[in-house]
Amino acid sequence: MQIPKFLTDKNLIPNVTINPNLNYLGTETAFGFGAEVLAVETSKKFPQVYKFHVGDTGPTTPEPIINVAIQALKNKMTKYGHFQGYPQVRKNIAKYWSELRGVEIKPENILLEPAGKSAIELALQTLITQEDKIIVQDPGYPVYESLAEFYHHGQVLHWQAYKDQEKQTLEFRVEDLEKLLQENKQVKLLVINTPQNPTGMVIGREKLEAVAELVKKYQFFVIFDDIYDQIVFGGRKHFSFISIPGMLDWTVNLNGYSKNYAMTGWRLGFVVAPVWLIEIFGRLAINKWSNVNKMEQIVAGAIYGDVELDGFKYPSIKDEVQEIINKDFIEYEKKGGFVSEALNLLKPFIVCNEAEGAFYLFPSFTRVLNLKYVKEDLKIENDVQLRNWLLYERGIATLSGLDFGGRGAGHIRFSYAEDRNRHIIPGMKYLLKVVIELIEKSGEVAPLKIEEVEVRVGELEKKYFA
Repeated sequence: MQIPKFLTDKNLIPNVTINPNLNYLGTETAFGFGAEVLAVETSKKFPQVYKFHVGDTGPTTPEPIINVAIQALKNKMTKYGHFQGYPQVRKNIAKYWSELRGVEIKPENILLEPAGKSAIELALQTLITQEDKIIVQDPGYPVYESLAEFYHHGQVLHWQAYKDQEKQTLEFRVEDLEKLLQENKQVKLLVINTPQNPTGMVIGREKLEAVAELVKKYQFFVIFDDIYDQIVFGGRKHFSFISIPGMLDWTVNLNGYSKNYAMTGWRLGFVVAPVWLIEIFGRLAINKWSNVNKMEQIVAGAIYGDVELDGFKYPSIKDEVQEIINKDFIEYEKKGGFVSEALNLLKPFIVCNEAEGAFYLFPSFTRVLNLKYVKEDLKIENDVQLRNWLLYERGIATLSGLDFGGRGAGHIRFSYAEDRNRHIIPGMKYLLKVVIELIEKSGEVAPLKIEEVEVRVGELEKKYFA
């Protein structure tokens, strides 16, 4: 029996045979590496660990949401809830989303779930047969591939982002996706995430409409993950795949409350899909988690409209919550622009993409990895080793590009969700000084000197936050 590496690494040996497919089960590095970050922080090796690694929200849950939850608990709403989501709750979500997406969504198209990840597993268990293929984005959120490999090892394909070697930029091109579809028969499922983790890129309407044409031609389903749908910048508007006529019939739309509403710890999400698929998902839900708890179902409904349940009334908090989170989105946009410009102060050694959405950036550190001092003295060969060195030797927490797929090689993911004044601004100043030191120790000329960092970053600070 081949024991999974994640067990042998901890000297854990099962005393019975276990599922061999566990060898293909990956993880979400942000959580595992987060434990390492905490250990370094606890060790007090550094005055402060600057955190750019975790995709948690900077803001906390808006007070009106918390108040609804408190009231529901005071009303003793602590028993089992509806397995699919109370009709009134699903009706509120359906009404809001129908208006938002410009397509008729019925309560029967919706299932409440404990966070968004559940929809990935439900889709893989329901739609994929032994011969079917699944396409995931590369780079992409690692749980898609992890679960796809666990359930359907050998059936996972990669829609690799095209890398412009000169500009050091990434782009998901529809022509590359179509080539995959032409070369591989029986593709049943494609995963699209926009705004995207890890890159922060937004896939626009024109490209999604081109994908929809491929759906019609090749007859496959799309897991459309737009959990960051309200967090878009630069005047962009999020465009949903289900807004394209006919695509609701071919989509498992994963969404929820974690990112937009700063409710990551609540583990509250929902999925929008064809009615026949929701019927199957509902049966699986009963077998897996029974139901989302009653209190959270009330909160889920009140965020979009009035809820009346068991003789208690909960007025809509939609408008007041939206006013609060809109301010959060403005702050995200400012921080994203600041981090992108700050990193680009060291072009061509660091080349950072524009902040388009979510709260991530995916700059190329290829030139940093090729520095003589980095390769020969520090013996750093790739972005994973660079990530580790930044944490353990300099107290800067990031994630490596390879944590998100092979196409992420040479990149580092930065989350700018953390507090601006405690992590983002001072962390950028410190990081730039660290990289300048690596450049100078390699005998090369940095775009700016260490003593210039405070002034140049200070100018960006005024530009974005004054």
